[in-house]
Amino acid sequence: MLSGDFLSYVDYFRQWAIAQPDLKFFLYGGVEKGMDYARSFPNFDYPMAWLEQPIILPGDNFAANHMAVYKTGLSVLVQAPLDDNDAQVAAYGQSFRIMLALLKKLRLDKRSKTILCDLNSIRLEAVSLLWVDSHYGWRMELNVEMNLNEFL
Repeated sequence: MLSGDFLSYVDYFRQWAIAQPDLKFFLYGGVEKGMDYARSFPNFDYPMAWLEQPIILPGDNFAANHMAVYKTGLSVLVQAPLDDNDAQVAAYGQSFRIMLALLKKLRLDKRSKTILCDLNSIRLEAVSLLWVDSHYGWRMELNVEMNLNEFL
């Protein structure tokens, strides 16, 4: 099982994003930073995955394991013109396919006990136009459990 330290959490999703041929950029951070922050990186491009700051709940599973539950969100954003509804629908479709790849990874990693994740509690929600960029996509809300035994 993955170590429950913060860097392992970020790296788990970063490595997934790097392995996705349809993703061009990965970013970790609070969404309050906005797209200006994301665009400040020289390699920024769409489609992008944005991993949010988690709420971390350390605890004991009463089976001799100390765990960290990372309550988090990840958005996949694809750019499409504001005046092209077909392109917007296609952007939602592309983002959804990328999210399905993440769901598959979570399912396989749960089966191999790399991480623990309640797949039935995952929620996908369409992303509204939060900033000036014309982007569309999906936000996944999930809880991931990782092991803290080496630290506690």
